[in-house]
Amino acid sequence: MRRTGFATLGMILVALAWASPARAQLSLGVAAGATYSSMGGTLITSTDSDWGALMGGWGNYRLESNLAFQFEANWVQKGGRGTVEGIRDDFDLDYVELPLTAQLVVGLSPTWDWNLYGGIALAFQTSCQVSQNEGAKEDCEQAEPTWSFASTEWSVPFGTSFSYRFSRSALTADFRYSYGLSDAIENLRLRNRSWQFILRWGFGV
Repeated sequence: MRRTGFATLGMILVALAWASPARAQLSLGVAAGATYSSMGGTLITSTDSDWGALMGGWGNYRLESNLAFQFEANWVQKGGRGTVEGIRDDFDLDYVELPLTAQLVVGLSPTWDWNLYGGIALAFQTSCQVSQNEGAKEDCEQAEPTWSFASTEWSVPFGTSFSYRFSRSALTADFRYSYGLSDAIENLRLRNRSWQFILRWGFGV
């Protein structure tokens, strides 16, 4: 699955290098929002989702055409609840996530834009806690030393957003689904699945 991540990243970079930079516009901004995440895999049953948070910064490079590229650096909470090997587990996984997306920008009016996008994301795990059978939260490695937690994660983010442009800034409502390509817990074959609801505020530079 990591080969799929590298291939997708390579295609985005090729498209970015090929596209003409004429009259390009660079925007920078901040983002905050909520996540609604679960974990999928063959060894987890009775799954349920957990709410979490997301915050970070981003840069958007829009070409003269309707094509744009966006790079983000986010702190994001993922995880979920389910039964693994007869034990009810609740995973809280925190990441620093670096999504790169290609976006199609459609102008709906002089002030409204609609965006449709997809891309690739690499995440680095920063925190992991788990509770078993509704007990107290513990560090994942202390709770179950035989589990193998991945320090990195590849995923595919895709979604849509609506932007309202002011004279020198823009406010964007972003609705995204992040599909895990690699295992978050390797020997349990568990992968993250995350809905993300994001508000962005940005300025042209």
